[in-house]
Amino acid sequence: MSAVIYTISLPAFAFFPDKDEIKEWCDSGILAPIEGIWEYPEDGARVLIKADPSHPGTYMLTIISTPDCRLQYGDMIGRLHPTVDAKQFRLEQWTHKDNLSLGKAENCQAILSSDGETLRVKSPKLNFRINLHTLLPRFWRIVRVSYKNPVEDLPAGLIKVYPGYDHNGSLKRKIRIL
Repeated sequence: MSAVIYTISLPAFAFFPDKDEIKEWCDSGILAPIEGIWEYPEDGARVLIKADPSHPGTYMLTIISTPDCRLQYGDMIGRLHPTVDAKQFRLEQWTHKDNLSLGKAENCQAILSSDGETLRVKSPKLNFRINLHTLLPRFWRIVRVSYKNPVEDLPAGLIKVYPGYDHNGSLKRKIRIL
């Protein structure tokens, strides 16, 4: 399988020159449930998910802020493709970047929660197991060791930051002081 390399032909600030204009865009129109500002909680990156006018029916993931110095404001790091289930998407996210282009797209399953506040991402996994019972059946029945880290079962994905559930920027996950 060959890696597909996409280049970003627009300047970094072609879509939105500043974060206030992104919020204005979110407030000014009718957004699909998937559109808005999202955060990768484990990486601290924030992205804008917005309908892609050049590919109808898909959504772009564009960097707003990130601690990763390899990415800049305006970099498109992925695309969501719709499926027959309105709450499920195929996430095509690029995993490598060289000088000016993003490459090596990884396809994942993205599931929008019923309240629209989280986007759970399931990555492909490779399982490899050798059954040694056939080689030394008596020995391997005596000793059995297994290790399971519960952190591996935590869901990965994104949390919606803006617009909030009541469209004023507040989130159910954070305490709201009146």
